[in-house]
Amino acid sequence: MRSCLLVSGGEKGLRARLGRMRQLLCQTDHVEIQVDEEPGVWLRSFHLLDLQEHTEDPVQEWGEEVEDGAIYGVTLHREPIQPPPDATESDAAFGFMQYRTLKVRRLKAATLDRLVTELVNPECPDPDYMHIFLSTYRAFTCTNALIELLFQREDMVTNLNNSVCVKSSLPRLIRLWLDEFHEDLRDSPDHQALRLLCVHLRHRLCCRRLVNQADALLRKFQTEDKQICTSAEVSASAVENPATEDNLDGQEVQEIGDVLDFPAQDIAEQLTILDAELFSKVVPFHCLGCIWSQRDKKENQNLVSTVRATIAQFNVVTNCVITSLLCPPATSPPGSPPCHRSSPTYRAKIIEKWISVAQECHQLRNFSSLRAILSALQSNAVYRLKKTWAVISRESMAVFEHLCDTFPDENCVLINREILVEEGNQAADVETYSAPKSPRLSPTCKHMSSSSGEVPYLGTYLTVLTMLDTALTDNVEGGLINFEKRRKEFEILSLIRQLQASCAHYTLQSHPRIISWINSSMSLSDQKR
Repeated sequence: MRSCLLVSGGEKGLRARLGRMRQLLCQTDHVEIQVDEEPGVWLRSFHLLDLQEHTEDPVQEWGEEVEDGAIYGVTLHREPIQPPPDATESDAAFGFMQYRTLKVRRLKAATLDRLVTELVNPECPDPDYMHIFLSTYRAFTCTNALIELLFQREDMVTNLNNSVCVKSSLPRLIRLWLDEFHEDLRDSPDHQALRLLCVHLRHRLCCRRLVNQADALLRKFQTEDKQICTSAEVSASAVENPATEDNLDGQEVQEIGDVLDFPAQDIAEQLTILDAELFSKVVPFHCLGCIWSQRDKKENQNLVSTVRATIAQFNVVTNCVITSLLCPPATSPPGSPPCHRSSPTYRAKIIEKWISVAQECHQLRNFSSLRAILSALQSNAVYRLKKTWAVISRESMAVFEHLCDTFPDENCVLINREILVEEGNQAADVETYSAPKSPRLSPTCKHMSSSSGEVPYLGTYLTVLTMLDTALTDNVEGGLINFEKRRKEFEILSLIRQLQASCAHYTLQSHPRIISWINSSMSLSDQKR
């Protein structure tokens, strides 16, 4: 909004206008003044600029375009035109900024055939389309079916004698698949999908260089399968022959210790080593709501194994905190009464130590173990120890309360309203698409240093992906695959991948004795807690 005031006129009118002008000038320092170029410059008028005026959004939603088997969302992008290199500053044509408007289409819903066609389209306008598709396709088709569709489509555009390779994105797609999404092709013990891919690659001149890479991946999978089988046989042999444990070194069978025997920083570092290793192995598509929700079915016992491993480690840490309080070692320090280890004062020291460990985990940005420790200390089994909590120092309580209060924001929690449909939208509203919005992160995560590692609490992302899967339909009217839903899921999966990459930045020293102590804590049933 601009305010304009003319100040020319008679003496009486001029005074009134000058008074009004003085009031407006007091409200802002930004004034646009227009003057006459006649001798004895006269102030004719001025414009009061609105400082809260918003600049025009360079990206605007225009609408949808419906084609046979596909729905496209259309946006208009406004971008500046750069002057040519030989343009001079005095060139009147480029004395001001010029803009042009571009029409950009993104695929919102389509049949599987149209999605695959777009996947190998060398002129696809969406630079992230391949990554989105490969990250989420397991939600609506299987790997073997996708391989067959890809090469069937390729055969349709290749000449009959296969002597000429037309322009296609298939080689680039296969390379991306083998480099970043090769876990899709792991299917022990036969790895049928990978073998099928190798067969197709050998019959394509364009993909001859990829055959060696696919064969190498198959050999890698087979070697890892053999190692797993060997480890399983060794474990089974140890269970059947417990007498072999007598051969262990005497130092390994002695008492490992308890939480008070180790520095808090060392405990936090060992927890971070374990958590970072497991989180970096998580296969992102295992986190999809439609995949994760099937884990409890009888035929899916081996499904999402990488996610199950992180949950198992979380439970180990939680159990370690609780058992250190409720089941202390049987031995007591010399000269101490028999009930020393069960006294409120001693248990308070253990809680204070775990609070210190949690604080160190926070410094290391290990939010997985941080959440596990806080959950254990807030559990009914520990919370009911009223006498113990009464003797904990004020400093430790202040740290504990601060960690509990700030954990949601520090854990890079996604703001669900930015991802999910607004509350109150029913199924019909869900099918009405809108422009995809990127999830917002907490400021801490936005400015995460590239030189530091971070292990998130994976449960946050599992919850958001499950909510997305529940709120948005898999198909829209006409049976088209809801690819807009997959875009939103990809936003979460890409964040998981970024955090996985950050885990490689940790450089921590291993302490086997602490790790053995963590893993040696007994598990307590709910009745014993």
